[in-house]
Parts: sequence; structure tokens; C-alpha cells
Amino acid sequence: MNAKQAAELINEIQPEIVIPVHYGSVVGEKADEDTFMANVKEPVKVEIKLDLLEL
Repeated sequence: MNAKQAAELINEIQPEIVIPVHYGSVVGEKADEDTFMANVKEPVKVEIKLDLLEL
């Protein structure tokens, strides 16, 4: 599942908050996190809790 597909799934499920945790640490890269955030629609809120790429 790529970042856009993950966002589409989140848009269907519609949780209040989603926290992306894999991009750049387990799979993908920082740009995938940005793509994910850009494709998640309101009212879902995307929260970045830890930016592993900046440690």
C-alpha cells in the first residue's frame, strides 16, 4: 500500500486522528508522509508525533 492508498483508506474509515509512523523508518521516505497528509481529508486530523528522520 502506498501513501495515497493509505490516505484513501483513512478517508473511508474516518478516525478522528491518524498518526503516520512508518514513512522513512520502516518503509518509504519523508515525501510519502507529505503525500499521505495532503490526501487525508477533513474531518480527519493528521498528527506527527515523532519525526524519526530528524533524530
